[in-house]
Amino acid sequence: MIGFLIDVGIFSNLFYTGFVFFKQPFEFYFSYIPILILLPIFIIKYKFYAPSLYIIIPLLIVGVFNVFIENNTASKFIKIFVNLSVNLIFYQYVLQYYNFDVRLIFKKYMNISFIVCALGLFQLLSYWIGFKYGYDLSLLLPLNKWGLNLGGLGIRINSLFSEPSSLGIAVAPAFFVCIYQLLTRTNDFISLKRCLVIVACYCLSFSSLAFLGIFLSIILITLNFGAVRYFLFAIPLSVFLFFIAYNNATEFKVRVDGIKELFVDNILDEAKAGETKLAKNKRIRNFLNRVHGSSFVFYNNYYIAKQNFIKNPLFGTGIGSHEFAYDKYTLNKIIGGIYEFNTGDANSLFLRTISEVGLFGALFLILFVFKYFVSHDLNGDENEDYWLMSNALLVLILLTYLRQGNYTYNGFFLYGWMYYYNSANYKNSLESLKVE
Repeated sequence: MIGFLIDVGIFSNLFYTGFVFFKQPFEFYFSYIPILILLPIFIIKYKFYAPSLYIIIPLLIVGVFNVFIENNTASKFIKIFVNLSVNLIFYQYVLQYYNFDVRLIFKKYMNISFIVCALGLFQLLSYWIGFKYGYDLSLLLPLNKWGLNLGGLGIRINSLFSEPSSLGIAVAPAFFVCIYQLLTRTNDFISLKRCLVIVACYCLSFSSLAFLGIFLSIILITLNFGAVRYFLFAIPLSVFLFFIAYNNATEFKVRVDGIKELFVDNILDEAKAGETKLAKNKRIRNFLNRVHGSSFVFYNNYYIAKQNFIKNPLFGTGIGSHEFAYDKYTLNKIIGGIYEFNTGDANSLFLRTISEVGLFGALFLILFVFKYFVSHDLNGDENEDYWLMSNALLVLILLTYLRQGNYTYNGFFLYGWMYYYNSANYKNSLESLKVE
């Protein structure tokens, strides 16, 4: 019973982030409580992983220096630094608690993903039949940071997550494994029937991030089998699926259109040759009428991160400082300040890292992915679990790099530690094979 409660406490931060006790001076999620309870126990029981300090100490030094030169405020830095450090240390202890058995943790993750996705399909079915208590989960559960999202086939599934995009990231590894198992007819991590539930829920979220997760999954599966013909097949398949999503999912289409207008057409260029102020205002109004707010938010944070990186390229301005940079470089003034969102997290972990930790942080993110990646062994000499889990976790990591700027949201550090220790376990397994 105690083990079950510990599992619930650990995984609540991955799947139940729709309730906050308070929002100031920071958002205190319900799922933080198990961390505060378990961390002191883990500290007493397990050995501290000293290499964590290789991350914590440089962030502390750079952060304090930038507070001193007024690139950030002490309160913003301390808030993010403490949160990041606690999560980094806690989830390393979690790996110790499970005896570094990444496969065991991943199977638990898969089973909870199934439950969450089954609830998501029940949510959609309830909407179709008009059962309000079945689709508006905030009526039955404490979910004050949760919203009903219309669209798709009536509603866009978000289950226990605050929005479909969060589901699109958190369930991405489960979707990857399910697609592979359905293609190969295996049941290594979860039954094929449960795979169908996860795949259906993931697609019916109609989340742009879920669609991107689908594309990444297809590409990674084909690349891992090393044959050019598979990769060449994946490209047109991905393009085909892209156009299916583009022409049938309104949310996806408007986001893609917005990204194109902002990044390709440069619709917000402040200076266009020969353009009068009246013409410029009309152009901006037309833009606002058709672009999705999230597309502008992403572009705005890209612009801010770029400007902050140009001014502070090597080590950035310290964690927690993107909000400070936001006030300096935001483009919101151009459109009247109507999209003041993601001011602190940059709407992207990669953009936020570039802004707050500079080239040093960007290289860390890139090297982390490549150094600890496990690819499929074409000779078939390895346990397939290693490459499968590595690639599944990679999909989530890449989606987070792209469109989730909170360093610790949905237990991101647990996935990072799993990615790292899965690689370590794989190398140990190869060494043991050599010895035999």
